[in-house]
Amino acid sequence: MKMKKFAPMIMGAAMAFTFAQAVDMPAQMEAQVPGITISKAQAASVLKNWDFSQNVGGWAFIGGWSYSGDAAVSYASDFGGSMKVDLDYSYDKDQSWSEVKLSDGSVTNESPIVVGDGAGTITFDMYYDPAQITGDGMLKIKAYGSDTEGEEVINQIVDDIGQGKDVPGSKYKKAAVKIILDDVVTTNIGHLELSIVSYLTGYQGAIYINNLQIK
Repeated sequence: MKMKKFAPMIMGAAMAFTFAQAVDMPAQMEAQVPGITISKAQAASVLKNWDFSQNVGGWAFIGGWSYSGDAAVSYASDFGGSMKVDLDYSYDKDQSWSEVKLSDGSVTNESPIVVGDGAGTITFDMYYDPAQITGDGMLKIKAYGSDTEGEEVINQIVDDIGQGKDVPGSKYKKAAVKIILDDVVTTNIGHLELSIVSYLTGYQGAIYINNLQIK
């Protein structure tokens, strides 16, 4: 079995690095990113950003695990521009783990995500219909990735995305999903997957994702 590559977490060094960033790039100094204004410190921390405001790029449905339905990925203008995932867990509503896998085909060994000093967090906003989740059911999130040598470097689960907040004027709730990686990734990422996992739901319909970032 291949082992994950990871960086030791040395608190003193991490604190020193953070302080150095704060000195070199004060929060009040701003950098322009298309459609967004963020501080230099924030810009420096974002290794890869998919806002889906115009399109979904190379993202597509690549299969499932204990998943009997079909799924499709498309661009939607909803919620400021999103990756829309149409899925159907109705055939697997009794499954404790039914997984729909999504991946960005433009991330390859030849064109990887360059992690620089390391990647430790994946964040995104997810919009879902709470009426589709009843009883003990819930949605989970899984992130998986490998480096350019094919070695697994990300395999992280968010067991519960929480209740989310109502989105005015719609039937959806918005969950701010944060995946904190157990091991900081220090090698470039040649393959990345994001999975929506159903736990005892018959969810049928659309889920929207935007503002996806690796930091």
